[in-house]
Amino acid sequence: MSKPIKKIDQLESLRGIAALLVVLYHVPAWNPMIHNISIIRSGFMMVDLFFVLSGFVIYTAYANRITTVYELAKFQFLRFGRLYPVHFLFLILFLGIEILKYVLQHHFGIASLSKQPFEQNNLAAFMRDVFMVKAFWPNEQAITFNSPAWSISAEFYTYLIFGVIVLNFSKFKNYIFAALGLSAATILFVYQPEHHDFMLRCIAGFFIGCILALNIQKLKDKVTLNPIWIPVCFILIGLFMVFEYDAKALKVLIYPLTCLLISAILLSREHFWKHFLSHPALVWLGTISFSLYMSHGLVLWFYQQVIRVLFHRPEMIVEGLSIPQFELPLAIMLTFGFLVACLLVAQITYRLIEGPFREKSRKLVKV
Repeated sequence: MSKPIKKIDQLESLRGIAALLVVLYHVPAWNPMIHNISIIRSGFMMVDLFFVLSGFVIYTAYANRITTVYELAKFQFLRFGRLYPVHFLFLILFLGIEILKYVLQHHFGIASLSKQPFEQNNLAAFMRDVFMVKAFWPNEQAITFNSPAWSISAEFYTYLIFGVIVLNFSKFKNYIFAALGLSAATILFVYQPEHHDFMLRCIAGFFIGCILALNIQKLKDKVTLNPIWIPVCFILIGLFMVFEYDAKALKVLIYPLTCLLISAILLSREHFWKHFLSHPALVWLGTISFSLYMSHGLVLWFYQQVIRVLFHRPEMIVEGLSIPQFELPLAIMLTFGFLVACLLVAQITYRLIEGPFREKSRKLVKV
């Protein structure tokens, strides 16, 4: 664990594209024509792509480097330094929103149009967030405060499972990883536990990503794929998101499709598509993707309040939330403005919080 592993630009870009689709998924139903676009409605599946990518990257970096309890502690501390500062920042900011809603309602008579203050985001929910254990609770209780943080909770403890297995079962780790990934995917496929599936989704994607990394290591000097497989895999994932987003059992297909895409990227020769995915703009998007993912919920809350004040539009209850309604051209403009605001806040968060705290955690353990 003497030095960090070099990033692969194309995978960094893939992470950025996935994060952008997650942001689009959370855009409110300002206009039904935008809201009902299938590929946007399927954006939540990009979190499963994140899990596969994480498993691939962590296995590549650490599968043979955790040989002592001290190294396991260093590994987990680095994961903590990567995730927790940004997570805690937005948890506190969302707590501030709850306090603001409470003050407005009880002292100024301005009630929230959707969720009541501290009704769902209560003390118990706050403590689950503080200790990053929310993914172990039913889904409805895991989307409190900054709701995307459920995946951070799931990943943090999946990292710990990975590290413990590498340390204690080094010779059999690959069999254990395969068993965990395939078992979790099978449970998701057979039982579709939609109200309690967050940890299962992470375990399935992460450990499938580990097995993918193992096989890429074995094949990288023996197999060369035609670069045309890169756009083909993107098209396959796009078609899957368009036609299968509401088929619960088939959602597990995102794992093999993601594996195919990563394999196509890493096993193909240099070509236009690999150069395209190495474009600085896409790599930058991937670099700030974690900050983008964690900050977009807060940006959305404030953005909603601003457009309510500016436009005074009638509102409709959609999926339990009160949403102002707009004509298509204005809704497109508002969506674009929201994305720009998200990217700006993500860049600021990365520069001021994510990047500096990540470097501090590395210096503390002398990585």
